[in-house]
Amino acid sequence: MRSPMEVYLLVILATPVFAQPTQWLYAATGETASAIQNEVNRFRSDLGDLNPNEPNSFPAGRREINWDGVGGTQGNDNLPQDFFHRTSPRGLILSTPGIRLKVSGDRDTPSFAMRDLTSSDWIDEVVAFSADKFFAPIRSTITDVEFRVPGTQEIACVTAFGAVFMDVDRTGSLMEVTMADGSTRTFAAPVQPGSRGFSFVGVRFAAGCIVNVRLVNGDTPVDSADRSHPNPDRVGIDDFIYAEPLSVTRGRY
Repeated sequence: MRSPMEVYLLVILATPVFAQPTQWLYAATGETASAIQNEVNRFRSDLGDLNPNEPNSFPAGRREINWDGVGGTQGNDNLPQDFFHRTSPRGLILSTPGIRLKVSGDRDTPSFAMRDLTSSDWIDEVVAFSADKFFAPIRSTITDVEFRVPGTQEIACVTAFGAVFMDVDRTGSLMEVTMADGSTRTFAAPVQPGSRGFSFVGVRFAAGCIVNVRLVNGDTPVDSADRSHPNPDRVGIDDFIYAEPLSVTRGRY
């Protein structure tokens, strides 16, 4: 006859162990775009094929935004909140508590930074991750992201989201996600000391789905002329990479 302890150990050993994590975190930082490229590509690969910018949902895959096809070359156009929902359907709506959303002009124009930018010293440091343009809120460091089934008003969620931050000098830049169950999780953008650099942070969930994302880029808006802080951390945002938006109400997650 086995002792109670032996029976207990046999039960423990016979119980299957599920080691699969509920989430996977992706993070990288470096002085050049190539320094984070492998981690960005790993995130892309794990999400699946890139879907076209078309209405309605695909059963799997990912969507991306790199800003380079938005607006003119001069950086003087405000970005409509629903540009990536109606004009170029990718199931994403942007907002900010600031006064507007902006995409920069091309690198070879005097207004590469954005017409609103007043800090020429910062724009001398920043370099876009992909092609020429980047994105930032004006008069704020906060960008809020909501999801829709592309081309419709149906509320959606995504199982993964990642973003590239530009010139993160100190802790404070982050990505906060709100799940369909109401819980929130926060992921810090890695710090890249120095005058230039890139930071990538992404998260993918095995279960559950993201309904909102809040991005915080630095501690000072990119357009701020405030010199009260001895070393303001102005941060731009480049590529968004996220899983295909799927309907929340239809339980497709």
